[in-house]
Amino acid sequence: MKHFWGLVLAASLFAATRAEAQMYLGEKEIMAVKGQLLAKFGVQEEKRFSRGVEQVARLWREQDGTPEVFARFCSEYFVPAGELPRLLQRFEEKMEKLAGHFNALTLVLRRELDLDLGPILPVDQLFASYDPAAHLLDDFFRNRLALVALLNFPAADLEEMLKEGEKWSREQWAAVRLAQQFAHRVPAEVLQRLNQVVTRAGAYIGGYNIRMDRVVDEAGKPLFRDGLRLISHWGLRDELKAQYQNGAQGLARQRVIQTIMERIVRQEIPLAVIDNPAPAWNPLKNTVEGAAADREPDGRYQILLEVAAAVRALDPYYTDAPSPLDRAFKLEREMPEVRVVQLLEQVLDAPAGKKVAALISKRLGRPLEPFDIWYDGFKARVDLDERELDRRVAEKFPTLQAFEQQLPQTLGALGFDEKTARFLAEHIRVDPARGAGHAWESRMRGEPVRLRTRVPAGGMDYKGFNIAMHELGHNVEQVFSLYRLDHTLLQGVPNNAFTEGFAFVFQARDLDVLGLGGEAGKVRPLRALDTFWGAREIAGVALVDIGVWHWLLEHPKAEPAELRQATVEIAQKVWNRYFAPVMGVKDSPLLAIYSHMISYPLYLAHYPVGLIVAWQIEDYFTRKPLAGEMERMCSQGRLLPDLWMKNAVGSPVSAEPLIRAAEKALEEIK
Repeated sequence: MKHFWGLVLAASLFAATRAEAQMYLGEKEIMAVKGQLLAKFGVQEEKRFSRGVEQVARLWREQDGTPEVFARFCSEYFVPAGELPRLLQRFEEKMEKLAGHFNALTLVLRRELDLDLGPILPVDQLFASYDPAAHLLDDFFRNRLALVALLNFPAADLEEMLKEGEKWSREQWAAVRLAQQFAHRVPAEVLQRLNQVVTRAGAYIGGYNIRMDRVVDEAGKPLFRDGLRLISHWGLRDELKAQYQNGAQGLARQRVIQTIMERIVRQEIPLAVIDNPAPAWNPLKNTVEGAAADREPDGRYQILLEVAAAVRALDPYYTDAPSPLDRAFKLEREMPEVRVVQLLEQVLDAPAGKKVAALISKRLGRPLEPFDIWYDGFKARVDLDERELDRRVAEKFPTLQAFEQQLPQTLGALGFDEKTARFLAEHIRVDPARGAGHAWESRMRGEPVRLRTRVPAGGMDYKGFNIAMHELGHNVEQVFSLYRLDHTLLQGVPNNAFTEGFAFVFQARDLDVLGLGGEAGKVRPLRALDTFWGAREIAGVALVDIGVWHWLLEHPKAEPAELRQATVEIAQKVWNRYFAPVMGVKDSPLLAIYSHMISYPLYLAHYPVGLIVAWQIEDYFTRKPLAGEMERMCSQGRLLPDLWMKNAVGSPVSAEPLIRAAEKALEEIK
């Protein structure tokens, strides 16, 4: 999972091009300035300065100066086309350093919350909630640097990029990305409030652990191994997956974990059992030490309401994208919501879904249950004992330092040559995660990217290693898409679905690193079914997330209890539409368990699109080597999603390759 706060730092700058407040300047003043520039620069520059003057005028405020000051500014700071490369270079150098150093400051401020370094002090929350970059946009408008960029470079919107972007040069793309950073004036206090609220939400989720060794059956007997402490939802889900290998006992544990998840979603979970090692909890009866206990008082949904309010506070400054949903799809993903939903529904409606479900049921020897959305039997490791995998991983990586030191060998096992593997490893640092794990970009050359994962006492276990491989995929993308670019203004990939795509590609190759990969021909059909089944699950989760946000926008005065009820109903509706016909069970709220819904606003759609993207890339890698081709792909930087994919593999983003692969795999695997 890529961290959210790289997005917030970017979100404070990335935008589209309409005015978000009443304009201070009138048409008469704007036309007068255009006339002055025409006389000064000639008709050959008219198209450029006309657009630039209009972009500046839309965001010029009374505090910026009188119309006469506006006219002088435009005359002084507009530069002829021949001087643009030098101006672009100057901005590019400065913006990279600013972004990188602010990012480094954020890492320091969030250190105790993100890393497993001991108890969190109250002051740590205050440090983490401070956004050192919150005033940057305000400052750039006050000293007019933002206005200089808007005067000289086009802040193209999505419609223009879709229509013209394929014909643009690399320099044109860099110029557009620069101007887009300043196309809205969002007050610093609004950004700071968003930082504070989302930081609080992250801390809430980071501390939402279930002491599984205190989960008991009706006789009071512990159901899980001593010391097992799992974060919701990631740890619970992964433990549920691991139990497929444990027969009838594993099935009983899976049902208990499902019950725990459902109680979290419905907020029936006793407050006393959240990250508390003392009390014994029977989730099936929902008793603590044999007695009824007070439930968590809708804390999950109170946090989500606070996040929604903070995100909606940005609405007035984005009249071309006046809701969180508009900004999430139109601005951040640069894929319209309808396009993303169509991709998700294409996977969910594919006839292969019922066929795969029937195959899983046959393999399990029982009817499917809701938790089987996380069926783990198509993994290449299916015949390997989890304890043996834990032993191998712990032996290979007894500490985080060992994992970091062996990064060149790990990358070599994935096909990277020695020089490239060493280069990548030199730019990746490994840290102990307090949460499940994440990757953190550097945003500046010379600073390392960060890989965060958990390592329990006694060495890294397989779950931690699998997560680390996912994060390593992010990290390799982050290094390539910064260091292999001609313009750092284009650093990154089109949106987070693409970095998730590379993360999934790496995660699927975890056994290769352990020397247990098997023959490619045998593994590929398993990967196809595993990816398709996983894409179905997370596509449903993403539709729930989108549905909840639509409800939030329609009910701005909702209470936590109302949001809880609506979330359960939306999850059940999505379940009954796409999963009940396949699973044979109705009305499950399980799709609403994902912690991202609380602490990563509208992030979840990146995952199913990421799996779709990953399979398109994976399919291409069956014909071309991962290492060299990944470097080539990432050297494009942040273009539009379909254009990036077309350049990468020859066709726009599509779910068809994954669906075809699943159908083919069904013919090979019985």
